[in-house]
Amino acid sequence: MSEIELKFVTGDNAHHAFTQRVLPLFEKNTIQVNSHREMRLENDYYDTDKLDFQNNKMGFRVRGNNGEYEQTLKTNGVVSGGLHRRMEYNVSLDNSRPDLTLFEASAWPQDWDVAAKNTCLSKQFSTHFTRNAYVVSVGESVVEIVLDCGEASTEKASSPINEIELELMSGDINSLFTLAVLINDNMPVRLSDVSKAAQGYQLLHGFNAKVRHLPDFLALEDTTTTEEAFSHAVQTALAHWQHHEHVFCESGSIKMLAEVAKSVRLLLQSVSLYLPVLQCPELLALHKKLVTHAQKWGWQDDLQSLRYLLSKKSMFNKTLSKYPAIVSYLQGRQTGLMQAHEPEKLFFDNDATDIKLHAISLIQNKPWQKVATGFDHPVLDHAKGWLSQGWQTVQQSMPLSKTMGPANYSAVEVMLRQTLWSGFLLGDLFVEERGNFRAPWLDLLTGIDELNALLMLKQSIDDAEVDSHDEVRKWTSEKLSTLIRIMERTRTVAMQREIYW
Repeated sequence: MSEIELKFVTGDNAHHAFTQRVLPLFEKNTIQVNSHREMRLENDYYDTDKLDFQNNKMGFRVRGNNGEYEQTLKTNGVVSGGLHRRMEYNVSLDNSRPDLTLFEASAWPQDWDVAAKNTCLSKQFSTHFTRNAYVVSVGESVVEIVLDCGEASTEKASSPINEIELELMSGDINSLFTLAVLINDNMPVRLSDVSKAAQGYQLLHGFNAKVRHLPDFLALEDTTTTEEAFSHAVQTALAHWQHHEHVFCESGSIKMLAEVAKSVRLLLQSVSLYLPVLQCPELLALHKKLVTHAQKWGWQDDLQSLRYLLSKKSMFNKTLSKYPAIVSYLQGRQTGLMQAHEPEKLFFDNDATDIKLHAISLIQNKPWQKVATGFDHPVLDHAKGWLSQGWQTVQQSMPLSKTMGPANYSAVEVMLRQTLWSGFLLGDLFVEERGNFRAPWLDLLTGIDELNALLMLKQSIDDAEVDSHDEVRKWTSEKLSTLIRIMERTRTVAMQREIYW
């Protein structure tokens, strides 16, 4: 059967918080509880020696519940910003021993030798938890609300499970969003696209805290419609956001926070770019929410400048290592920013989850179809005009006749990033010369990042109030002067490039 579900994680005991804060509100919101049952579920996940299930993004488990056993195969499926659609196959067992040959042949990828794989299965990890399952009616729809509290474990490690899953059993998909909003408004949650199987594999193999880079351009075809292009942009931004907030929660890596802030800005630019064509009250409301939420991530710019200054791989390391008092001051500022803004709380922020739910609902319901025109036209019809408009703004803000200094570059940073985001969203429609055009502009953005770090260092040298720092002040000033000269040359090259659209 096919599943359609939304999944949350919460830092609290999921069931306790739900019964205290959400369940009492059901009657007021005309949500009827049809049934409730509590189960203790013992799940063992299996894979082959070659990790065929993991490599194909499938999950295979045997579940025990009060002496009854069932094996389940979950296929890769599709995750759209947090809304899961995937195939699930279930077979009852007489005991806890797995048997792949009991599944129907259509469940398997082509060319799988099921019998051979069946002989080399081994248990990889377990997820044991208490499940509270509520079946509720929301209007004409029926939804199962599942609250799982327990842990994932291997022989060497474990991690907590606190999840809420909303699965549509019948009716309108919007009933999922009705329940999701009620939950988000009354307890701290964040959307998740990480399955229990993925959590187990992370424990098994160790956590890989690497940035997952965006592509150079959002993939588009000449025939891609405007609403399809917008939906793809939203899904890309949401996936990037959710992945990196999960990695940060697991690893604490500051690099991930820059990617989260990038995701928020990409989502905002996507909405801003497409709003003229897809204009409707729902999209306007999302734009307003994103403008406010993006401001909550403004501190990230200072944090990333500090990370750049303190990195052992940066151009600053050799010089700053001679001045431990300045390094100590910068480290203190970094710690202070993290403590002041508590990024993990931002992930569970009501507004953050509300924005994600709003965005997923938009691309499911497409409300612009009722009030706008042009949404089904090729996005290519709009792309040249949008790119030209951005380019005109750049030309007006930084003409070649104007000499630019640090303050000038700081003033145009947001506009330049927005324009380059538009190129990311639309550039795949114009393959020839797009990279050649964008390269110096991207170099200029890198220069602005270095400029921001140098300006922070210059200010920090003064704020640290440590004597005998004339040498590092001089070095910083020389670096600033050299950087501005390079940026000015890069700007000249960039402004003279032929547009690619």
